[in-house]
Amino acid sequence: MKFLKAILIVFLSLHSMSISQIDLDNRNTSTTDLLPIIYVPGIMGSPLYDDLNNNNQLIPDEKAWFGIQFFTGSLLLQPNGIDPNGNYNIKVAPLRNDAANTLRNELEDVPMDLFKGFFDNLEANGYLLDDYDDDHTEGENLFCFTYDWRKNNITNAELLSNFIDSVLTWTGAVQVNLVGHSMGGIVSKTCIKLYDKTRIKNMVFIGTPHLGAPEMLTVMLKGKLFEWLNFVNEIEWLAARVLARNLPSCYQLIPSASYFDLNLNNGVSTDIEIYSECFQLPNGNYVNYSQLIDYLTNYQSCLIENLNVGLLNSSEIFKETIDTVDFGNIEVVNIVGYNQWTIGKNKIIDGSPPLYCKTIEYFRNLNGDFTVPVRSAELINGQIFEHTYYTEGFIHSDLPGSQPTLEILLGIFADPPNYNFPQYSVPPVSYKDVTVNVENEFEFHKSFNLSQNYPNPFNPSTNIGFRIADFGLVNLKIYDVLGKEVATLINEEKPAGSYEITFYPGNLPSGTYFYQLRTQEFIQTKKMILTK
Repeated sequence: MKFLKAILIVFLSLHSMSISQIDLDNRNTSTTDLLPIIYVPGIMGSPLYDDLNNNNQLIPDEKAWFGIQFFTGSLLLQPNGIDPNGNYNIKVAPLRNDAANTLRNELEDVPMDLFKGFFDNLEANGYLLDDYDDDHTEGENLFCFTYDWRKNNITNAELLSNFIDSVLTWTGAVQVNLVGHSMGGIVSKTCIKLYDKTRIKNMVFIGTPHLGAPEMLTVMLKGKLFEWLNFVNEIEWLAARVLARNLPSCYQLIPSASYFDLNLNNGVSTDIEIYSECFQLPNGNYVNYSQLIDYLTNYQSCLIENLNVGLLNSSEIFKETIDTVDFGNIEVVNIVGYNQWTIGKNKIIDGSPPLYCKTIEYFRNLNGDFTVPVRSAELINGQIFEHTYYTEGFIHSDLPGSQPTLEILLGIFADPPNYNFPQYSVPPVSYKDVTVNVENEFEFHKSFNLSQNYPNPFNPSTNIGFRIADFGLVNLKIYDVLGKEVATLINEEKPAGSYEITFYPGNLPSGTYFYQLRTQEFIQTKKMILTK
């Protein structure tokens, strides 16, 4: 599920994964014996480049998601949600036979290493990752379907179907295993709905917002971007809102009619009524689904900001289309994250004269994976499937590379398969966590904090302070605007308390940098400026 981790993982939500490689059965299986796996990442999970020279050779300066080209408007689409809003030539990385070998670059340079934990652990257990050239005699059986996540999921489902055919041709297999993370699960489900499902043996959903995610409303109406990149001012928020306005994928992740149907639930969890408090008007009233759509249709802020009614209407048709899917003989596996504070409520705040700019207060009041609420992730076709598993304590972007997920995957992909994981089969007892106003991201937990560096701008050094609530592994890293890690300040276990560290940039050039604090329960990113 929250847009630019809800798209920048209901909301993209790009985290480095401190996941140890596991080898559950110590096997040395030949790659030719393993059914191919296709991994389908979620929204914001595929790197996008503006190929300025149209030469199919992607270079760092052309990186639009996420890189320096983002604020040039290169990712903007026309109101039809298809055509670029300018002379842009967006390419999805990696390109086959690209001398820049973009996939490996992404694994090393993206701050959150979205795929790295997933791929590394499967490679450690007998799989061989596709190296994106045309030589398919090497036994590759682990593939990543990257795609333009801005576009309509129906379009990307067709491309996924074509990619499945290619993988079957390359490997000589008769079936593949699909693993869809976040919106990648929606793309996969749409592909199954519209195309030949007999090509798929297992369909694994990981943190998929089957009913939508309230965080997408936060993204579209406020500009808050998923998890890893905490935009801190109205200029950046406006850039995110403008981008989201014409992206079909964003509208398709807005909570669906089924999200508001409280009769659809797992029959175990309590406090389901809290799901009806998804959207609150300035007068204090909560809306039902039809009232939400009416409000969004007529939404206007600052006299000029509104939403794309055409894309909003077409998204309703899309959500109805995939609300029920016939999976045929596919074994459906659903992995749900919980025990993370997750956005479940958005409240509209009216602006004051002369511009009347509206804003959003959002609340992390639901149990989930920090981006997708439990109920939205666990309900497929309005019900709980037999192979539904619950993993505790991992945020949305870390679910694919987490140890419980890999344990489950290696079990179900084995021959014979093992679907028996009782330790992960019990749903949480309540959908509800503690309601906290989080108008500013991550202030929901006062025991954790990452302070703004000082001085800022800085030269020759700056101080970074932070506070953690519990003993555990702490990572504090520095990234440039292209997402490349340039320094690791802390990577060790620390007790609860307040800390401060001095950062010396050394030979780093002047410019904007991001520093990110990560613990098991907390993640925050802030921006700083180096001047020389």
